[in-house]
Parts: sequence; C-alpha cells; structure tokens
Amino acid sequence: MRLELKDIKGGELEQGYTCSLEEFPDLGVIAAVGGPKFGEPLEFQLRFQRLGQLVEVDASLDALVTLKCGRCLQPFEQRLSEVFALTFVPLLKDDETEEEVELETDKLGLISYENEVLELQEPLQEQLLMAVPISPICKTSCCGLCPVCGTNLNVEKCDCVQKVFNNKFNVLANIDFKKS
Repeated sequence: MRLELKDIKGGELEQGYTCSLEEFPDLGVIAAVGGPKFGEPLEFQLRFQRLGQLVEVDASLDALVTLKCGRCLQPFEQRLSEVFALTFVPLLKDDETEEEVELETDKLGLISYENEVLELQEPLQEQLLMAVPISPICKTSCCGLCPVCGTNLNVEKCDCVQKVFNNKFNVLANIDFKKS
C-alpha cells in the first residue's frame, strides 16, 4: 500500500481502501499465537492533506475482530471503528545525523517517507492493533470463570464455596455506626 505525493493534487485527496488480511501479514502471525483474529475486509477512509513536504492524514478504520473475553475466555466478535491521525515527513538525508533525525521523528510520532512515496502498510497495521481493546469483555454482564473450579459462570453455576477475599477492611463490616 503506497501513495505517491504527486497523486495528492490540489493539496488534498480523499481515498477509501478495502484491504485483505494478505496485505497485513503480521496480523496473521499475531492471530496464530492466540491474539486477535481480524475478519475481512478491513476498511480505511483516508484524507490526505499536503502542506509542502508535510502530509497530514485524517483517517478512520472499520474492522471486525474475534477476541477472547478477559473474564470467561470465550471467543466473541467485536466491530472496531476508530478515528486517528498520522503525520508524514520526509526523511532527512545527512550522513552524520540521519540516525539522530530518525529517532527524533519517532519520538514526535511522525512517520518518515522517502522518494516522494508514502508507505501506508505499517502505520495502518499499527492503528488496527492499537484499536484492539486491552481487556476485551464479551458483554458487561459476563460473570467470568469460577476462581476455584474454572466453570464458566455464564453457562452454569458451580457448588464451590466462594472464598471471601482476605482484606484488612473486612473487620469494619461488623461495626455498628449508629449513634447512641
């Protein structure tokens, strides 16, 4: 996935991309080791705005992903719809400071480009992964797993005695705060 700067005519370009998983091979590797599994198609809406050598991108993504619930460990599907912005700057070529300049652009959240071509695959893949929730939950009423026997409490109840968490504040539960 590439875009040449000459294609941004008049300083602005709006473009939609419908992508397959083959265009993002790292997503397949992540799914193979138990991570999120993205469904097809992956859809992006990108609006490029060129200001000299600087290119601002306002974008949105829409994708269906299969996740494992953080409470009950069951797989479920969730739609991801996110809005994000990217900034592309030319890679400065100076033999002595090339590495230093590249580190500075990374720290600033800027993406370098070379030869008047924007490489979109890595930044878009990164945005897909950042849109995945850290602790996905299948539904807000998910009961999770029994901490003793591991039974999925959404499906069936178990006969385990729920141990009360040993908390130093449990002593306060029996205090009568009524004034005499």
